[in-house]
Amino acid sequence: MDRERNARGSSVPLAVWTAVGVALALLLRAVEAHRKSLWLDELHSLWTAAGANFAEVIERVRLDFHPPLYFLLLHLVDGWDPHAQRWISIAFSLATLVPLLAIARSAGLSPLARFVVLALFATSPYQILYGAELRAYAALGFLATQPFVDPARIGIMGMSRGGSVAMRAVDRHKQDEAGPRFAAAVALYPGCVAQYRNPQPSAPLQVLIGERDDYTDIKACSDYLGRMRAAGGAAELRVYPGARHGFDGDTRNEREFFFPQAQNLSGCLLYIEDDGSTTYGKTGENLDSPLKAAEVMRRDCMKTGATIAADAGAKRRALEDVKAFLKGKLL
Repeated sequence: MDRERNARGSSVPLAVWTAVGVALALLLRAVEAHRKSLWLDELHSLWTAAGANFAEVIERVRLDFHPPLYFLLLHLVDGWDPHAQRWISIAFSLATLVPLLAIARSAGLSPLARFVVLALFATSPYQILYGAELRAYAALGFLATQPFVDPARIGIMGMSRGGSVAMRAVDRHKQDEAGPRFAAAVALYPGCVAQYRNPQPSAPLQVLIGERDDYTDIKACSDYLGRMRAAGGAAELRVYPGARHGFDGDTRNEREFFFPQAQNLSGCLLYIEDDGSTTYGKTGENLDSPLKAAEVMRRDCMKTGATIAADAGAKRRALEDVKAFLKGKLL
């Protein structure tokens, strides 16, 4: 059995350290799942999974971009408190440890190095955040570690806040030079609030926004993509006339829904500097903590209210645009 020496020189089985790491990962994700309120995309997940039966859930998923497994599992626990339903995401997140540690072992890493891999995964802010949300991120992360997936042909796609994540995921600021990279990214109506002042694009990017989107600022995104192209990146913007935020939703009901209490940051702009610090775009003020950034935006540029609406025409054109974009990059 693999063993490591602790600070006192005693011998501790690696299995014990592994159990400690898994317990830590579980605790951090459980706290995250129960401390925060639901956001818009999670409410969409709940609606998708709340069909009367599996057939209806699959029909709803057909109108989405995600595979059905996650939503079918959510359907099985429909009626639970939504915070409790997040445990499905937590289970997928923890299941990712199995192939992750197997890869580390097959790579010949020492027991200590394998524990470090486990500890980094357990405490990663992004893994904690997306491993405790009612979205398919954790499930997809698990699948990406499987041997039948070509790591050179993995793309990333996100909507709304997920679109912001997709945009940042194809920038070298967020990447290990020696590690794997996404081959392409697609972002639907992303929030372009936090931008790298000097972007370092690492893969082609496509951004899709509705012309009447009052939750995503088209000009802010356009300016950001322009800086990406100036830095040598391939970044394209598609704007769909008359379309709103969430235009790719369930087109059986194209009615507009206005959410008066939604926190709207579309008028805010933050620059992420090369050293990792954040600057308020309007004044140049240094924002030395997430709390200060939130306070400044709440005081100076945040507004309330956002409109969501599906649009069959925009959705159809977006699907065609995405297929054309990914052809030759992933397909």
